[in-house]
Amino acid sequence: METKKSYVTAKDILLTAELPLQTKTYKPVSHQQLMDLTLESIYQAGFELEEEKYSAAKGGDVANGRYVIKNVADSEMKLQIGWQNSYDKSMSLKFAVGTHIIVCANGCVSGDYGAFKKKHVGEVQLFAPVAITEYIKQAGDAFAKMQRDRELMKQREVSRRTCAELIGRMIIEENIIESTQLNIIRGQIDNPSFDYGASGSLWELYQHTTFSMKEVHPSVWMRNHINAHKFFVDAMGEVSRPVSWELAC
Repeated sequence: METKKSYVTAKDILLTAELPLQTKTYKPVSHQQLMDLTLESIYQAGFELEEEKYSAAKGGDVANGRYVIKNVADSEMKLQIGWQNSYDKSMSLKFAVGTHIIVCANGCVSGDYGAFKKKHVGEVQLFAPVAITEYIKQAGDAFAKMQRDRELMKQREVSRRTCAELIGRMIIEENIIESTQLNIIRGQIDNPSFDYGASGSLWELYQHTTFSMKEVHPSVWMRNHINAHKFFVDAMGEVSRPVSWELAC
């Protein structure tokens, strides 16, 4: 069984992973091609790279890349661009825009703004470069939307009962988190590791959730983060009371 430590990966490990052979129905895209294309697109968009991070499993057959952008940021978070890729056909090639939370290094990923995926068939090698470049150029707009989502979530009060209901739904109905994440979230509610500037709010619960998801398997990292963001955006319509800072989770 793989340990959590195996997921955090040096760039060199991904570059040495063996690329599978192309067939009529399967056309792999190398991790190196994605790295080079992403970094070049970031440069062309006028963004400044602050950090690049990689995680992998199955000897590099399953991989994620995440790129934190220095000059698209506010006091709380920075733009983050990410991709997932696989050599074993277990995941589609996919890009998504998100944010890097400065105080805790949590990740938030939006799936409703231009996120795209492509199966490793057909002309994926021709599709990916053009689409990725255009996608990254528009990432600043996605960041602005996530800023608005953050401020709206901060205005939504969640009681301890509401926290329990939302967490239960994420486990039973949505399959976003598992028992490991549940225990981490519960510990963060009782004794937060970070101050997210909105105690007792939906935003704080969202951050406890993403904090718990830092070490999930690379094959589900992006999917679960996208689903979590959608879940909390949808929850804003259910949690309508203004925040009273005394009523924390």
